[in-house]
Amino acid sequence: MTAINDVAVQQNRQQFYLFLARLYEHEVSPALLRQLRQLTYPTACGEVTLQAGYDQIHTFLTANSHVDAIDDLAVDYAKVFLAAGEPKGKAAFPYESVYTSKQKLIMQEAWEQVQAEYAAAGLALVTEQTDIKEDHIAVELKFMAHLVRTEASLAQQQIFLHRHLLNWVPQFCQDIARYSRTTFYPGVAKLTLGFLQMEAKLLVTADAPAPKPPSYALSYAAMDQIISQWQEHYHVYAPKLMASRNPDQPELVRFGEINSVKEIVTDRQSDFSAKEIYYPIMQTLFYFNQNGCQESQLTDDKDIILFLHPCDINALKRTDNIFLKNGGNEDIYYKRLRDKLKIVLLECEQSLPNCFCVSMHTNVSHNYSLAVRLGTDGVQVQVQDPSLAAAFSGMQPSQFTPKFVTANKQKAVLPEINNTAELKLAGHLDYWHKFDNNCIGCGGCNTVCPTCTCFDTTDVRYNETSPDGERRRVWSSCMLDSFTRTAGGRCVRKTPGANMRFKVLHKVYDYRQRFGGSENMCVGCGRCIARCPQDISVLDTINEFHDALEKAKSEVQ
Repeated sequence: MTAINDVAVQQNRQQFYLFLARLYEHEVSPALLRQLRQLTYPTACGEVTLQAGYDQIHTFLTANSHVDAIDDLAVDYAKVFLAAGEPKGKAAFPYESVYTSKQKLIMQEAWEQVQAEYAAAGLALVTEQTDIKEDHIAVELKFMAHLVRTEASLAQQQIFLHRHLLNWVPQFCQDIARYSRTTFYPGVAKLTLGFLQMEAKLLVTADAPAPKPPSYALSYAAMDQIISQWQEHYHVYAPKLMASRNPDQPELVRFGEINSVKEIVTDRQSDFSAKEIYYPIMQTLFYFNQNGCQESQLTDDKDIILFLHPCDINALKRTDNIFLKNGGNEDIYYKRLRDKLKIVLLECEQSLPNCFCVSMHTNVSHNYSLAVRLGTDGVQVQVQDPSLAAAFSGMQPSQFTPKFVTANKQKAVLPEINNTAELKLAGHLDYWHKFDNNCIGCGGCNTVCPTCTCFDTTDVRYNETSPDGERRRVWSSCMLDSFTRTAGGRCVRKTPGANMRFKVLHKVYDYRQRFGGSENMCVGCGRCIARCPQDISVLDTINEFHDALEKAKSEVQ
């Protein structure tokens, strides 16, 4: 990456670090506010979080041109960073020690570490503000500006960035958004996080490779203490045993909140997927009355940590595509919950009986904040998300890297459909008629599937004579005989076989055609196989579909 050595790039990097430092070091002065209003703000900088910060700051300055804006910002600065007038702990304290020490106090280990690094560089903190210590975010940002100005090695810049900024600033930025009353400082937080993330990418060069994510070995008790810490800001979900509604049936494995890693079930597949956590069975979209509508709001300010196996992480990616990249518009009701998620990869001990994830190329995922291995003698953790790293400060380092299942007992052979003629042939196979008698159209397979997203939209009036009510989105199923029924009573697909054809083609062909690439919608988790009361296996269905199609192709030739 040669651009980083350009003089103009170096100057811009240095100035941006100093600009951010000023925003955190003091409240906004009238002179600075005038300068901020005179700036030209980018409209397409190429970095999503950075651009969101620019947009939010510009929007605030545009909407708050009144003279009281300076007072509003001063009050918000005191509230957010100094906890003025707030209960204990309800602030984004701008010190690394607060976020990385177990005591959550200033002047702890991180403070000592940065002091030593400043001293090694021949620097010492000089400030008239007695409440600013060496690990204050403004001081750390200024030190990065110093490293850039003095042309310190890229490796040295990268080490300080990851060890002392990205180690705690992501969580700090979340707290700014949580406690701010204006939109200005949340915009500054996004600007900060976006810039630091861009810096991390910029500093990944041939002579300064990205650091390997740190790993730790800890006891079950220590991991439970971390979960307890997380619960202050997160709901923590994982597959766990839950009582069945039928007392004569064994316990089910579903995703629920946990207090201990010992609650996590790893030796059997969960009976239901995790999608109801981020895509609820029923969502109220908005409320209405005779005067208008009011959009529903999330009332829970906690985020979510979700333990998932690789196939389910890949399923989440499919669901993201459906709701966020389907037709160019994002579904805001899905997105606002999706944005709360942090994923913990739960290492698979072995392939389970109904799994065929290897055939679907969903046995591996690197899209996670943490990865964990639950062993007989303790827990191994790899930390990829800096915002969660502080909890593991002082833990025993390890060499853990998650392993992935490389073979299943069963294999899927996917049908090859290369043109519209073959697609038409696939849709008219006699093979599909077998399901007219076998399938009862209960929709159970869709309910447990992590990638099925079909829903109905219904308006609910609170009583017969009132105009008041709400619009809800409720899970539905393409396998129900009523799913394609229109207002006039006509059904587009009239038989279970037609519904099965639609579902299977969607899972192994249509999704790939819509979104490109080689990914199929089915991730091979096998939950639907266990769920079906008629013992219909989607794996057998895919393989038999492949064989029937190949036979039909040969007959046409």
